[in-house]
Amino acid sequence: MITNSNILMTGGSGFIGSHFHNLIPPDQIINLDLVAPESPNGSQHIRGDIRVAAEVEQALASRPCDLIISLAAEHKDFGITEQDYFRTNEYGTQVICEAATRHGIQRIVFYSSVAVYGNNSTPSHEEMSPQPANPYGASKLAGERVLEKWAAEDPNRRVLIIRPTVVYGERNVANMYRLIDQINKGRYFHIGEGGNIKSIAYVKNLVEGTMFLLRQLEPGLHVYNYSDEPQLSSRKIAETIQEALGKKSMITLPYWLVYTMGIPFDIAIKITGKDLPISTNRVKKFCTETYHQSSKIRAAGFQPSYNNLEGLTRMVKWMQEDAVVV
Repeated sequence: MITNSNILMTGGSGFIGSHFHNLIPPDQIINLDLVAPESPNGSQHIRGDIRVAAEVEQALASRPCDLIISLAAEHKDFGITEQDYFRTNEYGTQVICEAATRHGIQRIVFYSSVAVYGNNSTPSHEEMSPQPANPYGASKLAGERVLEKWAAEDPNRRVLIIRPTVVYGERNVANMYRLIDQINKGRYFHIGEGGNIKSIAYVKNLVEGTMFLLRQLEPGLHVYNYSDEPQLSSRKIAETIQEALGKKSMITLPYWLVYTMGIPFDIAIKITGKDLPISTNRVKKFCTETYHQSSKIRAAGFQPSYNNLEGLTRMVKWMQEDAVVV
């Protein structure tokens, strides 16, 4: 049993939260989110903001809880300020901790990010010193520090911090969704050799891994990376999607050419203020290696149900069945 009572899940209407609803009895979940879930999922939805103490208090006052799963976060990379990141990811976490203290809640799960490691020349692991390279990573690390302090104040408190890589899977409409869509429409091409590793995490494995760790959670602060195997290069990810879609092989263009092609889009973004699908920043980001190990959770005994090749294929199938790609 994960809990004998109810769970406050912040951001439960989102992509990852929807998959938790498949593993936890929905009538045990109080979903605190600014938006309602897209379809009824059986949990209690309370419209609220983790940055507003009164709204978090309202959610916890509705029913007794003994666990908080914190998914709500600011993670967009366009159209927000550095202050926006910290207001949600650090201050919002402080609000949650203070509310947990008032209600005698001793367990918190916090979804952080491998962005806390910054730009590494070697694969990240949990023993590395975090050195975030952008405001998002810095704000997530600040949120972790809030929880570290909260856990240290009472020897009975238990904090589980998960640092996932890019998460993909059914009901995802972010980066991997856009990549599949572009490949399906014939608008994608390989950039250079494409040998850079892009660690990714299949959502069903991620939530099952979180539940696995919760079942054996001891007092104190516990930090785990999460990524799935096999670790794939950007080219292999694209080829796996291409094969699942039944598409022809894609052409390869040199990095310098694609980067140059992104410059006019940079100008258009600056003029219009719109987040366009192509930019020099997106090209650079896609071609950068982001290699993050998660051997610690596997050493603890967790065995994922799917590998990345299966996960990508399952996401493509979901998009086809929902007529997102045809």
